[in-house]
Formats: sequence, C-alpha cells, structure tokens
Amino acid sequence: MTATRLSAIVVACTAAAVAASQAPPPPFQPPTFRVAVDLVSIDAVITDGKGEPVRDLTAADFVVLQNGKPQKVMFAQFVPLAAAAPGAATRSSAESAESAAPITREQVQRTFVIVVDDLGLSFEGIDNVRRGLRGFLDTALLPTDLVLIVRTGEARSLLQPLTRDREALRATVDALQYNMMSRKAIWPSGDIVQGLHGPEIEESANDMQRSTSVAGTMAALNLAVRAARDVPGRKTVVVASEGFPLSLKPGEAMRFPGKDDNSRVRSDTDGVIDQATRSGVVIYTINGAGLVTGGPRASDDYHQTTDTRDPFASHEYQGGEEMAAGARRLAAARGADSAIEQASLAYLAEQTGGFAVASNDFPGAFTRVTRDVRDYYVIGYEPDLGTFAPKDKSPRLNTITVKVKRSGVRVRSSKELIGVTDPEPPSPPTPAQQLVLAARSPFSATTIAVQATNLPGYAPGRGLFVRTVLHLDAHALTLANGANNTRTATVDLVGLVINSDGVQVDTIATGFDVTLQNAEAAQAMTDGLAYTARLPIKNPGGYQLRFAVRDRHSGAVGSAGGFVSVPNVASGALALSGLVLRAGDQTAALESIDSDRFSVRPADALRVYARGTRLSYACEVYNAGQPVQVVTSIWRGKDRLTVQPPVQLVPPANGVPAFASGVVNLGADLPAGTYVLQIVATSDNPKQPKKPRVAVQRMSFDVK
Repeated sequence: MTATRLSAIVVACTAAAVAASQAPPPPFQPPTFRVAVDLVSIDAVITDGKGEPVRDLTAADFVVLQNGKPQKVMFAQFVPLAAAAPGAATRSSAESAESAAPITREQVQRTFVIVVDDLGLSFEGIDNVRRGLRGFLDTALLPTDLVLIVRTGEARSLLQPLTRDREALRATVDALQYNMMSRKAIWPSGDIVQGLHGPEIEESANDMQRSTSVAGTMAALNLAVRAARDVPGRKTVVVASEGFPLSLKPGEAMRFPGKDDNSRVRSDTDGVIDQATRSGVVIYTINGAGLVTGGPRASDDYHQTTDTRDPFASHEYQGGEEMAAGARRLAAARGADSAIEQASLAYLAEQTGGFAVASNDFPGAFTRVTRDVRDYYVIGYEPDLGTFAPKDKSPRLNTITVKVKRSGVRVRSSKELIGVTDPEPPSPPTPAQQLVLAARSPFSATTIAVQATNLPGYAPGRGLFVRTVLHLDAHALTLANGANNTRTATVDLVGLVINSDGVQVDTIATGFDVTLQNAEAAQAMTDGLAYTARLPIKNPGGYQLRFAVRDRHSGAVGSAGGFVSVPNVASGALALSGLVLRAGDQTAALESIDSDRFSVRPADALRVYARGTRLSYACEVYNAGQPVQVVTSIWRGKDRLTVQPPVQLVPPANGVPAFASGVVNLGADLPAGTYVLQIVATSDNPKQPKKPRVAVQRMSFDVK
C-alpha cells in the first residue's frame, strides 16, 4: 500500500498490471488513473474457499474502511502472475544457463528479498534456514522471478545483486553461517547445556547483546524494505528469524508511538511495517526455530539446570525433586518464549498482508510463501481529509480494513498506515548522491569488492566512535602511471551510521589518494588495499554501518556494511573495544584504535590467515578501575576449540584504557573455514559482590 500526495498527475497502478484476459508481450503500458487528491493504493490477495485466486472482482465489489469508516474506492485492478514454478529439483545445464541469463525489468513478475536475520537466529536456526532456502531455490522459483539474499548482521565483500541465477544464489546460501553477535545461542529452545556463551558469568553481557542486536535487525529490515520500493514485479520480503521481544498486549490499540513511548521495539516494528506499506511490499516471516516444544530434549543436562530467578541460568542442583521442579520451570519458560517470538513474527507479517510460518518442514515453509505470492489486486481509495499530518503535527497510525461484498472469499492486505505524505520524487541524483544511495541500498550493483571490519571504541574528550578498516580489491581500481615509477588512484568514500528506524544519524564523506611504487602496486594486486576511517557515534546501541567507495577515474563503485554494537562506556560499565587481529607478534606495538596513526596491513584487513600462523590480538578495556581477568578462546561454529589460561590485568593508574592482548597459534592441521576469537573480561563489582562486571568481544577470521 502506498500513500502519496498527488495534484492532477497520472498514477500507475503497477508496472505488471494487466487484465486477466490480456496477454500482451512486454513491454506494455499499464492502465492509468487521473486524480487530484491524496491517494492510497493497497495490494490485496483475494481467494475462494479452496484457496484459489478470485479473478473477476471490480471496484464495486470492494469496501475499504479506514479507522472503521468507509472510504471511496476509486479503482481495483487484477494483476495475474504465472501459476506455478517448475518443480524439478535437478536441472539440466541448459536450464541452469537460462536461469543465469538476464531478463528485462518488464519481464519480472515477482521479486523476493530474503532477509536472513543472523542477528536473531541460533546455530540450529541458521542450519534450518539453509535447508529451507536450498529447497526454495530448487523447486519454487519461476523464470520471471528475481531474488536477493541479505543478512542483518553483515554484508561482506561484493554484494550479490538481484538475480535469477540459481548457482549464484546457492553459493550465497551455502555461505550463511552462525553470527556470534546473534541474540540467540546454539539451540532456539534454551537447552540446559553449557553452550556457545560458556560460563554463566557471561549472561549479563548477553543482555546488552540481545537488545542491541534487535536494533540492528530493525535497521537492516528498514533498509531492505525501503530499497525494495523501486524493484520490479510483486515485491516480497521474506524474513527468516527467531523473533524478538514485542510489547503487544491483547486488545492493545494500534497507534503511532510518541516520544515518551518506552516500547522501542514496538515503535521500530511499526516503522518497518509503515515502510513496507508505502513501498508496496508484503512481508512474510519464517520462524527458524520451527515448532519448539517445552518438553525435555535429548540434549538437556539436568545436572546443570535452572534456578527460580532465571529459568535459563546455570545452577547446580543437589536433589531429584529440585531438579524436577527446575525442569518444569524450564518447560514453562520455553513455551512462553516461543509464544512471544512467534507473536512478533506474526505481527510483522500480518500487518503488511503476509503471514507467519512456523513449521519443521523448512523447504515447505518457503514454498508456502512463494505459492501465496501470486495473482493479486491493486486497490486505490480516496482517504479522509486529515489522514496525512502537516509537517508540524504528529502523524497518526490509521487502521485499514479491506472487505469484499461477495461471500465465501478470504481477503489479506495491509492493515495500517502512518499518516505521513510521501516526499516528492527526487531529481536525478548527483554523483555524490549516487554514492550515498550505493551505501544505503542492498541492491546496489557494485564492481569493487569491499570488506568492512567495524571496531567500536571510546576516547575521553571525544566520546564514542567506530574505527572501520576497509579492504579493497585493487584489481577493480584504476592505477594510473605517476611520477617516479609510481601508480596512483583516487577514491571517494561515504560512511553512514543508520539506527533502528532506518534513519541516517551520522555520516562521513571523504576521499583518499593511493600512491604505490611499482613493486607495491604488484603486491596490491595480491593482497588488496587497506584504508581506515573513523565515524563518531553520539549514543550507545546497535547500528547498521554502510560504506560505499568510488574510483574517481573509472566511476566503479563498491559497497559493504554490517552491524556494530557500541557499548555504553559513559555509564561506567566495563566494556571492550573492537578486537584487532594481526599476523605475527605485534600486540606490543599496537596503537589505540582512536589514534590517527592506527593502521593494519591489507592481509589483516581481510582477516584470512594460513594454517600455522601466529595470530596476535588486542583490544582496549574501558572502565576497568580494578584488576580484570581476561579469558581468550577460539570457536568454530558451536564448538570451543581452545581456551587460554586466565590473565590478570591491572589498569593504568592514570585512568587511560588498559590493553588486553596476546597471541594464539593456528595449528598446522587446522581445517579451512571460519573461526571466532572471543575475549571475556570480568572484574569485581563493589555494588553487587555476587554479580561480577562482565564484557565480551568477538571477531571472526578465516583459515585458508
């Protein structure tokens, strides 16, 4: 559903709209409607008792209610789509080549944006989503579909554009892996085991991780939905997640959250729904946890079960009766958590006209969604005066209800609209604006491979910041011949900090010159180039950081981005900066990440190391105040491979940050793959002696 203020201009229903009896070859001109008032258009799916689409309705058959009051229906246009996808799981080479061939914008009937919420999926949930996506790619796609798969946690290297190339999409699916910044641990149902996050002492640190990662999820969803506005065909966003806490009480009236509303997650969710409404996007959600039971699981260890205060906290029980009581509390907590998570996913989907799926048949869950994205109606109505708030007034959350006068049919459509008029169409963007668009949009077609490593930090007097290390593929840059046997290139850079509302809250715009001796230029072709940028951050929390670079000579563009959690150092909490990794014994010479002299080699910016490497690490410790114990470990997936003996740090007397540093050896027989280095810092808490202060930091790296 899209709301736009119009004044005697032509409004196109949709680039795909065409009467059911017509089948003109693309391209063709859709029907147009001339109006001189505010217009709201809604996408609606109408089915009969057997679930089949109803195709013969007209504007006279529809009733649209806004806040319970009938509105004037101006048009209703049926948009037919192909009926079924080819079902062959195994395809010939000719069919694979056909799927890779480009198609024109006018030929696209459906666009799927698959948002894998790796900030809200457990290790098991990621595996479930991978299985579901493989089935989706094998059996559910049409020749006229385009697909994009994005993650909420990270957008690494060269971004995959919208495509129908199954092989490219399969490679993206195979690369999905568990994110150590996820608010979910190994199992989605709270198994009673010493899992990924290790000892109980880390749980207090995870509380912040959970809250900030929800903000990262919402920011990424906002970006994906806004960018989907201009894609061709029926626009569908499928969110694979295990949900988030949502303040939505039974019978609670929907409203636009005000400044004093404490329900931040609810506010962010309504913002995503409104963006989907305005962009003509339908959201479906798939619960990566599947159908979760509160009963015992084979992996449960009831010797390490729950206490009365926190059903998921580690606690040693002495007797069988106490153990049984703990198991009952765990079952109740599992059921409650599962209901909350599914309710949040259902709310997000149903308010846009989609639905939520919770099933252990994950390929079937994706297939159910794709079968629903089919023939639909575009309905336009004239809303009440005052629906759209003036600039100096607070907007109102309007409820929308679509009904059909014919009996025996089912209607599914968007259900709410925030009364803010769409902005006027922008003029053609300048080169600088194009770079900003490339940074914001996950759909950007990029030709420079870029990878970003985000290191949050704090500097007394300057506040919070993120030091970002960018790795650029030098092959995509134009290295011109310079003086004295040098090669030069000039690169423009934009960095954006985006909050959970999808709003850009901080930015940098700069440029840098690359000057290399011929030998250095040859090495850059192998190792790439590294550049560091510093972005100021006003407030702690979870953000999406997006970067775009442009070769000023050729115009080639690259973009990268990802989630970052910025700690609340000003509150006095124990906190760690981002982890810096370097090959070799270099920790003693490490500069503060706030220093203008801070730099890393291109190989360290890429974070790919050979077997047998001595890998040094370091991070800054904020608000230590007293001795801090640091424990370092290496993980692969759900398995902790090594853990080093605890190290005691004594903070400097002058109040500057302490450094936690060390070296780990990557074994010569270490399998290739992705690993995570984790640091857990603890210190005594004078105010709560039984609850030590805890800070956790992690960084992934690859072994080749």
